[in-house]
Amino acid sequence: MTLHLTKKLADKLKLSPSTESGVDALFSWRANYIEEDGFRFVVFMNDASGFTLVINEAKAPKLKKLPELFAQTLQNTFLTLGINSEVTERYISDLGEISYAKNSDRKQTARLNARVDEVWWGLRELSNDTDLSVYASSRPYDIPSSGGLLFPKENMFKLLERYELPVRKCRTFDLSVRLELDGNDAVRRLRIPANITFEQFHKLLQTAFEWRNCHLYNFKLLQPCGTTAIQLVKEDYEFDLAPNKRSIADVKLSDYMPEYKKILYTYDFGDNWCHDIELEQTIDDYEGELPILLSGEGDTPPEDVGGADGFSDFFKVIADPTHEDYEDICEWAHALRWNTFDFERVARYVKDCL
Repeated sequence: MTLHLTKKLADKLKLSPSTESGVDALFSWRANYIEEDGFRFVVFMNDASGFTLVINEAKAPKLKKLPELFAQTLQNTFLTLGINSEVTERYISDLGEISYAKNSDRKQTARLNARVDEVWWGLRELSNDTDLSVYASSRPYDIPSSGGLLFPKENMFKLLERYELPVRKCRTFDLSVRLELDGNDAVRRLRIPANITFEQFHKLLQTAFEWRNCHLYNFKLLQPCGTTAIQLVKEDYEFDLAPNKRSIADVKLSDYMPEYKKILYTYDFGDNWCHDIELEQTIDDYEGELPILLSGEGDTPPEDVGGADGFSDFFKVIADPTHEDYEDICEWAHALRWNTFDFERVARYVKDCL
């Protein structure tokens, strides 16, 4: 593997890399170090595909282990995206040891800079290396000289076909998620990779129910009797002092499922939107695209509507054009980009979520 370093990263690593050397683009990567506004991270980009990896909080101890962290993040990101573990192992083996080279290709540098811009967007909500890498690799981007949009994740999937194995193959969970709305419940059935993190699962649920990620949330792993066995929360939720509380950071669904078959996801502790999640089935060697919205029904509320009662009142108003508040409520809903449920639209958003 050849890793082309920007001068900033080469200086940080105290390396004097060689000039550019010819290597199969699939095994050629570029990397830059960013230190700005309190953030320190390294962005890697594959020359052939644009596939992107991120090492966040890249202080001295992490920089000393950069080759190992690169391989670990690559493996975790591939597996999270549902890439066949055998394909993952073969690709990492073929990468071999890292040889360093100068980054002097202007076209690739422009692409790398575009990838850094995507990481900045991801840092608004994500911090985990794998989550950031999945986010950045799933985002298409446009370089004026490239002749159109580039799709890093899809490009990498295509290139990995050289191993003549199913590129997509992983364990999946089929889940039924019901948002309780006093008899007008919204239901979404999802097929997702088993080893995504709960933070990625949160993002997926936000997408499936068309929330805007404006509020706090938690997950409660439920015992068969319905009591809470474990509560997963963000580390900065200091007000939540439950003795069974655990940090959500880096925790995967497969760490707790299928041992726990029922989960309660609560979003917005004011409106208190409760989503009952139930494991329907596990598929060990699924080879299709992920994640998938299998089916769905029911409209979901706009943000800050005032809980289930407020949502009921909201629906009464928008169903009656003669209501005195009709125009104001419709304008408010439009400003929040609220829509009635459309399966094709939501399925497309879910498909592109990871």
